[in-house]
Amino acid sequence: MHHDEKQAKLDELIKDHATVMFTTVDPHGALVSRPMTVQEVKGSVLTFVTQADNDVARDGGGKSVNLSLADGGTYVSLAGTGRVDTDLAKKRELWNRINEAYAGDAEDPNNVLLEVTVEGGEYWDSGNAVAQLVGIAKAAVTGEAPTGKHGDVTA
Repeated sequence: MHHDEKQAKLDELIKDHATVMFTTVDPHGALVSRPMTVQEVKGSVLTFVTQADNDVARDGGGKSVNLSLADGGTYVSLAGTGRVDTDLAKKRELWNRINEAYAGDAEDPNNVLLEVTVEGGEYWDSGNAVAQLVGIAKAAVTGEAPTGKHGDVTA
């Protein structure tokens, strides 16, 4: 599979996922994950809303991060670099009632955007639940590992 095909497959797998696990490294070197809602996906950049004074902005701005999601038989892991953005016009564009409920107004300077530029990713796609059960049953009978699709993409 060529790079563009792999990128298209990765885009397809993440397009409908509103929530990912966002992993950063804390000041003590420990990995920390938390659920984050994707506000926008443009090419290889995913944008989130957060607050400047919290851990995800501190640990994710200008640093390596990982985004992961799992949905049935689909698993995706994306590696990239975070960047804190304070662009008020962009915050207003992405602001919605859920953001307002959690964080108040877009104009609040503590509310920021955290953009992740994806530099690479991997996916594992074992199909829908029926395909997974068939694969597991086949593996139990034949002793062969279930099959699925796996790919990686680097920017």
